[in-house]
Amino acid sequence: MNDLDILFQFKTNPKIFWKERNGVKNNTVRRIDLSDDRFTHLIAWSEIGWNDGDILIEIVNTKNSDSFIREIRDITIWDDLIIITWNPHKKYDKTTR
Repeated sequence: MNDLDILFQFKTNPKIFWKERNGVKNNTVRRIDLSDDRFTHLIAWSEIGWNDGDILIEIVNTKNSDSFIREIRDITIWDDLIIITWNPHKKYDKTTR
């Protein structure tokens, strides 16, 4: 990762965390909250586009704060939901950040 990377962090429960970390489920679905800057930024990125590797997502286990970082590959807006999909094969080490 470099200084140009943008990182969005979301928390998830332990059962889903395992699926997400291991690539069984490579997306997160969230209700859009326009008072949360993460959503306004993600919506803007979905409209203007981005280069591979520019936007990263960190998923944090709510039980023990374990986490992983992946490259966002798609942002879909549907009604009041945002679906953030990441590339399960592009793994980032958060210690190099």
